[in-house]
Amino acid sequence: MRSMPLRDAFRRYSLLRELKPHTVSLYGMLFDRLERFLGRPPTVGDLEDVVVAEYLEWRRVTPGWRDRLPKPATIRKDRNMIRAVWEYLARKKIATEFPEVPKCKVPKTIPLGRAYTADEVGCLIRAAKRRIGRTGGLPSRWWWSTLIYAAVCTGERFEALTSLRWGQVDLDRRRVVFLAGTRKGSTRDIERAVTPQLAAMLAEHRRGPGDLVWPWDRATRSHWASLQVLCRSAGVEYRGRGFHGFRRMAASYAALAGGAAAATQLLDHSDPALQAVYVDPLICPRDTCSVDTLPPLDLGELDVCQPDPRPADFEPAGRGPSSVNGSGSPRTTDE
Repeated sequence: MRSMPLRDAFRRYSLLRELKPHTVSLYGMLFDRLERFLGRPPTVGDLEDVVVAEYLEWRRVTPGWRDRLPKPATIRKDRNMIRAVWEYLARKKIATEFPEVPKCKVPKTIPLGRAYTADEVGCLIRAAKRRIGRTGGLPSRWWWSTLIYAAVCTGERFEALTSLRWGQVDLDRRRVVFLAGTRKGSTRDIERAVTPQLAAMLAEHRRGPGDLVWPWDRATRSHWASLQVLCRSAGVEYRGRGFHGFRRMAASYAALAGGAAAATQLLDHSDPALQAVYVDPLICPRDTCSVDTLPPLDLGELDVCQPDPRPADFEPAGRGPSSVNGSGSPRTTDE
């Protein structure tokens, strides 16, 4: 069993766990990196604590995409993916031991400025309406302007949005339903509302119930580059991570209106703590801090913000012209 190629062992894991194609492709890239690290295709026998620890260290110091070093969260993701397969193989007695891999600490950061603002989205939609050509067989100006607006209204991810069909859209009620099979985690269907303005924009190119609302006919993930171009033309800073800037914006305004519970309900996260990562303090300030409850301090009668009332030529007692020599040093009895 130790000589079994890791890719073959993973095939069993992916079938039993019913992994989505995107997750399978992520594992494929992980195995490619393991092969570069080992200098040969990885096998089940390589699932040893020292080997995995050395790989994670190699990953930390080896430049990756665009010749950049991976972030701690990326390294932790590799660790978790290896651990998941390793535990399965150990339970099936394909691997000889259970995983013992080092922890990857990821600093907690404040999501400051990661969400688009309402003004920025307005600029993006106006710029999208000036786009020429066609996307998915539809006018690009309509495709991009309505997709961005829908992302802001619903807080859904790009994959779920581009999997939406007209049979799941009710323009009269101004509601859309995202099916579980098209959403991350495939947990459940969710229904989200849209504005009357967006409903009117969508009606312009309404088609049959089985047609996709926003068919994507380009290369996978190329929408990131297209969104970056749109941001530049609109004079808006690109927030990174594709459409997650719109998802963060939706969560931030939901939290502003109804607190963390509203953001949790909109994003459909199982863990409410995730809202701390998604809600942007620039849109929805955090809870009252200790500075707000700090009482005024008695700083004395003299306000430090006011100029010194003493004249500019004022000299302290004992430091007049007679007490210093020409160089400004105190006189001595020998002078």
